[in-house]
Formats: sequence, C-alpha cells, structure tokens
Amino acid sequence: MQNSAASWSRPVIQIATIGVAVGIALIVLSTAIVHGFQQEVKELVVGFGSDVQILNANHSDPKIVRNYDLEKQVLALEEVDSVHPFYLMPAILESKTGVKGVLGKGLSSETSHQLLGRFLQAGTTAIGEEGAVLSSEQANRLGIGLGDRFTVYLVGGPSGVRARNLVLEGIYRTGLLEYDEEFMFLPSALIQQSAGWGLELQLVMDSANVEVRSYGTKTIPLIQWYVQDESGGWMEKEFFRGNKLPWEALSHSNYLITASGRNGEEMVHSDSIQLYQNDEGRWDWERMGGGWRETASGLEVFLIPGAEIWEAEQKIFEMIPLGMQTETVLQQAPEMFTWLGMLDLNVEIIIGLMVLISIINMTSALLILILERRPMVGMLKALGMTDGQIMRIFFWKSVRILGRGFLLGNFFGVLVVALQATTGWLTLNPEAYYLDVVPVRMNWVYLMAIELVAFMSCAVMMWLPSLVSTRIHPAEALRINR
Repeated sequence: MQNSAASWSRPVIQIATIGVAVGIALIVLSTAIVHGFQQEVKELVVGFGSDVQILNANHSDPKIVRNYDLEKQVLALEEVDSVHPFYLMPAILESKTGVKGVLGKGLSSETSHQLLGRFLQAGTTAIGEEGAVLSSEQANRLGIGLGDRFTVYLVGGPSGVRARNLVLEGIYRTGLLEYDEEFMFLPSALIQQSAGWGLELQLVMDSANVEVRSYGTKTIPLIQWYVQDESGGWMEKEFFRGNKLPWEALSHSNYLITASGRNGEEMVHSDSIQLYQNDEGRWDWERMGGGWRETASGLEVFLIPGAEIWEAEQKIFEMIPLGMQTETVLQQAPEMFTWLGMLDLNVEIIIGLMVLISIINMTSALLILILERRPMVGMLKALGMTDGQIMRIFFWKSVRILGRGFLLGNFFGVLVVALQATTGWLTLNPEAYYLDVVPVRMNWVYLMAIELVAFMSCAVMMWLPSLVSTRIHPAEALRINR
C-alpha cells in the first residue's frame, strides 16, 4: 500500500518543484530585465547629456563664460569622474532627398566622446573642420552615406540662420530612437561662431593698411588699441579708435587690439589680438584668447558609478558663482525616469504573484504528502512522537522541496539572462520601448535579498499545512494501514 501511494505522490511533488522553479526563474528574469532597462536607458540619457550640468541661470542667455578654476574645483570632488564643456544649437539638416530638424552638439578635444565611442557604427569621431557625425536614422532620412556632403542650417545667433556644407564622417546608433533622431554632432567651433556668444577678431593686412574685422555682434563693436609701457603693461592708445589704420600711424612694434560689443541688450564676450613685428621686422599677429573660444552652452559633469546624484549636485551648486545654476539628468528628462521608476512596481507585483503561486503549490503538495503518510504518522505517534516533532518532519521536507525549486529556478533564470546578454536574441520595437534589444543586468545583492525573503516567506507558510498532521489519530491511521 505504501508503494502504491508513493507512485502517485511523486508526480505531485515534482510538479510543485517545477512550479517553484518557474516562479523563481521569472523573478530572476524580471529583475534582470528591469534593472537592465533602467541602467541602459539611464546610461544613454546621461551619455547624450551628463549626470549634472552647470548652466547660466539667465534662461535668455544660453551660454557661460568658462571658468577654468571652477572646473578644476568641481573635478576635485570625490563623486566626480570628469568635467567637459558642451555646445548645443538647433539645426536643420538638408540633402538632395530629405530634410530633418535636429539639435546640433559640438565635438572637440575637450568634449566627452564616451557615447559615440561606444555606439559608433562606422567612420570616426575625430572629425575635421567640415566633418559631422549623424545617427543611422538621420543618415537614412537624408539618403546619405559616409563621405557624402549635406547642408546644415544652424539656427540662432546674430545672423539668424547660418548655412554650412559638411561631410558625413561618422554614423552612430544607440537604439534609443527618441534621442538618435534628435542629436547630431559637428565641430564645436561652428556652434560657437554661429551662436554669436563672443566676438571674433581678424586682421587683414595689405601694403598700405591694417584692418581689424570683427564678427559675432549685431552692432558695430568698440575697437581699442593698446601699446606696452615701460613696465611691460598695456596702456590705451587714445588716438587709435578706428578699425583701419595706415602703417605709417604705427609707431610702436607691439600692439594689443581689443573689441567689445552687444547683441541687443546682451553683452558678448570680448576678443583680443596682438599685432607685433617679428624677428625679421615683418608685421604678424596672434590671438590672445577670449571671444567665442571661451564660451560654451555649459559644463557637463559625469559622476563615478554609484555616486548619489543629489548629494553631488548639492556640492556642485555650493561651488558655482552667482548667476549659474545646476540641473540633474533627472530634472532634464523627468518623463523618462518616471517611466523607469514605474517598472519597479511591475517587478514587485511579479515577485508577489510568484511567491503566492509557490506557496499555493507547496501547500497542495504538502497536504497530499501528509495524507499519503497518514499510516506513518499514526505509527510514529503510537511510538510516542509528539505533534511538534511530526510537524518538523513535514516542514523540513517542504523546505528541501523549496530548495530544489529555488536552485533549478536560479539555474535556468541565470542561463536565459546569460544567453540574452551574449546573443541579444530577444528584440524590441524601439519606437515603443526606446531600445531595440531587451537589456539585462544582474544585481546580485538585490536578487539574493529578494530570494531570501521569498524563501523564508514560503518556508514559514509551510507550518500551516503541517498542522494537518496534528489531527491524525494513531488508532484511525493504523486501522487504515491494515
């Protein structure tokens, strides 16, 4: 009789084990996918911007004048990984077959190349003065490939719209379609020049005159000439006020020329040039810095992995001078991070349902096991074993079944995660989910904590069905066993 009972109880226990394993595998997959989504989307959004940005507090003035001492102080914070200037300007792309509105972002040796370095599909990020990097979606929209020319219209600045002919030197694709369609990359100098954030001085010299030409203001700038005094300092040459002078008027061998002006009510950053006679007695000139070269849309601050963004933002805010402000990536893309936060609720619901299903499966299996072992329970009670001791027998039996289910579930769950991480065989529609491949990322500490709580919850609940064994009377159980 015992053997025949065992023949039908074994499948029930196996089904319960499989049920627990499936539930745990789903918990592993759901946590890995959600954490993968959250981390991947966050890294992409941060890659197009940064964790924290330092901006001009005056929203009508979309630039800052760089402060190199401030950049060094921010970089010295323990939470900060790197600090870069960034340059943004609205633009329109045009080719023979298409037109696309985008946001142009500047590339230079000082800007961050992390995003493009990771997701560049073809070409290079080391673009020349007429080079550009487009996303694959933008290139397809324009119908162009590497080496093809197209026109970009930079919108803004004193000239309103400035057209540039560029060459496609790089193509990137992150899979975050919303951003891939928006951002294109071009030399930061083009943005600085077109935006009119600062003056640009140039000297034109012929056999009779030297002429100062300025760019970057809507009004005629004030041009001033300075000469060196005996101490090596600069003093203004009062009678030099124009922008064109004959060579005979230059009585010194070294001059400093400065220009300052406004775009409407806004004062633009000045520029300066040094005009001097070289060792051969010929006139030559060089830039002294300033002007548009010292301006940027703001500073990008990238934090080290695991750094608390709000604490870092507070420290940075305390450093910056009056007239500047900070913005975190959470403030700049709230809808994206709100959506990511809602995914945590989905995981909690899945975990709760899987734990509940595991408890129901194990309760059913344990009750069947107790009914099957009624004769054995009656015998043990007749020999003097207490109800508590018998309950512990069935409790530890259920714990062993749970343990096998948890081990199998973790094995198959981690196996599927590893396959997805290496092959990417599960794909998505990027228009609906922002990404084209299901991302996975294992957070082992979080997963172990969840499974520990789930295992203890299931184990504790097994005491309830174990109570059924206390209702078995030895006389009745032994009578059945005859």
